[in-house]
Amino acid sequence: MRLAGPRSFIQFSIALALGARLAVAATLPMRAASDSDEIALGAALAAKFDSDRGVAATLQSQRIEAYLQRVADSLGKHTKRKLPWKVHYDPHPGIKSGFALPGGHIVIWGGVLSYMSTEDELAAIIAHEIEHTDDGQVNRRIDSLVTTKHRDVRNHSKLTWQEFGATYGVVLEKRCDFEGAKLAVASGYSPLGYKMLLSSYVALAKVHDPSAPPPQAIVDRVTQIEQEIASEHWESLTTTHPLRLPLSG
Repeated sequence: MRLAGPRSFIQFSIALALGARLAVAATLPMRAASDSDEIALGAALAAKFDSDRGVAATLQSQRIEAYLQRVADSLGKHTKRKLPWKVHYDPHPGIKSGFALPGGHIVIWGGVLSYMSTEDELAAIIAHEIEHTDDGQVNRRIDSLVTTKHRDVRNHSKLTWQEFGATYGVVLEKRCDFEGAKLAVASGYSPLGYKMLLSSYVALAKVHDPSAPPPQAIVDRVTQIEQEIASEHWESLTTTHPLRLPLSG
């Protein structure tokens, strides 16, 4: 067999790599929404959320939202997908969570902020919601709505924000904690933010119903972050940042 010269070998290698890439691409499912379609859909659903919830911007809520956005911006520098991560703040005090809309839009409710004493906890919940999108979970939900319910991603009136507020299940929620902790640490936050926030849920559940067992799903997530801190050698990352929620004045 004649050995190829350097130029022929390089050309052959490029052709082989390109062929392999095309073969892999051919086996991947087509996404139902492009990035631009997804971003537009998320913006439309966020506007519908504001309308349905009666969220009217006040000076205080605008300042809080701007603060949350600064945290999201710092996290967004380290995401795989380069989306315009946008936080939408609903000050309702009774809802203690957040959720991810398509295209990098994220809703954070006011109730969860009352659990926090550090910015690291705030980074934890925003990073968790970012991961639902960065990990492809929101994309897969869009694909499912298109294929099973025949939705059109460009017909925004046929989709609802509630369809994206539902949980992704125990396994994927834990995955968002796991990857979100890495995102938070890359952004300069302590992984203790995750442990503190999740532990608050466990403690408050005990306060409200002392006779009930602690919520196992949350307990498992606390255990996971403890194990991740050990496996990633983050034990020294204990310095947290104060929560700096703006005042109304």
